Amino acid sequence: MARKSGISSLPGLFGAILIIFPPGYVNGQEMGKPVSDTLTARKDAIDVVLHIIKKDSARTKKYSDKKFFFSLAPLAGGSGEQGLSLSSINASFYLGDPATTKMSNINFYPNTNFSSLFQFIIDPNLWASENRWNINGNFEISRIQQETYGMGSNTFPDSLLTIDFNQLRTYIEINRKILRNLFIGAGYKLDKYYNLDYDNETYPGSSIDYEYGTTGGSFSSGISFNLLYDSRKNPINSLQGLYTNAHLRISSPMFGSEYTWNSITLDIRKYFRFSRVRHRTLALWGLYWSTWGEVPYLDLPGSRLYPEGLSGRGYKRGRYRGKKMIYGEAEYRFDITNSGLLGAVMFVNVQSFSEPETENFEYLIPAGGIGLRLKFNKYSDSNITSDFAFGKNSFIWYVGLNEAF
Repeated sequence: MARKSGISSLPGLFGAILIIFPPGYVNGQEMGKPVSDTLTARKDAIDVVLHIIKKDSARTKKYSDKKFFFSLAPLAGGSGEQGLSLSSINASFYLGDPATTKMSNINFYPNTNFSSLFQFIIDPNLWASENRWNINGNFEISRIQQETYGMGSNTFPDSLLTIDFNQLRTYIEINRKILRNLFIGAGYKLDKYYNLDYDNETYPGSSIDYEYGTTGGSFSSGISFNLLYDSRKNPINSLQGLYTNAHLRISSPMFGSEYTWNSITLDIRKYFRFSRVRHRTLALWGLYWSTWGEVPYLDLPGSRLYPEGLSGRGYKRGRYRGKKMIYGEAEYRFDITNSGLLGAVMFVNVQSFSEPETENFEYLIPAGGIGLRLKFNKYSDSNITSDFAFGKNSFIWYVGLNEAF
């Protein structure tokens, strides 16, 4: 799963790239020669640094049989949404034989604007030996800001209302393999929103016309069940394979929840690889997310609010929301350099939310964009990502670590 942030400070990012990737290094590559699809032939940002300090051979010996890979990406800049500086820490490792076990990952995202806003997020995704068990989760403590415009897919800019709030999230799921690549599982989910502060100075008449979780906050607690199929080898940057997850969440006072509500998601992702030598992959993503009952406002489906991927690139978090959501995205990923050091993506997406009066999907919200990729660690296949996304009356630049889905 990827985390990204809108960035407003161009010099900080370009400065980091120039340090890691100095001018003239691409031209120094032997671009005309075919490069075999081996890790020693591939290049990443760490190789560039070792090349500069004349220690090229040290890493090959050190990493030849290694099962643990660590990446730290302190990405300079401030979020275009909430002024947050962004850093990403990734640990990738195998808990069994790499030939029969998927790569496990733990991602840590400590972000702050060094004032009133902060985020501390941990996303583990662990695969036991021979993929017998899978444990994944999402843990977050934050004080963040969201812009909201009300319900549905046809809201207007003059409905803007800014919300500052504290968030506490604990998600944990345990899945057991029942057939090859097929898992059944259960888990626990907790969401707490508190210390809500509203700012409608820009549009004084704006307000939220919704009953649940819009005053003092909300507390949701409950269990979940899911059926998972995952044939991907490396979830953080899939070259090929199929991922499907049917997920049911039940929040009830029986488990301490303030409100009674439920949600169901159907998440399908397919990856097509077009070259065994170069990275050329078409990634497709389809998502259906539906809620019913006394759903707190901040738990409703919304743009970029799906916890298992970066949906809705081109819009700010929460720009659109509703009780139901459908979403589709296509992204083409490819290498620019033969070594795989530099790459790029092109993507388009469309989303729609149910209207509050009819519960029907009546409007489509398109977006699209392009992005650059810098291979950060070739052993875990992690990338530093920079995406330029356009939506309806919207443009956002995202910087992060690993792919959107």
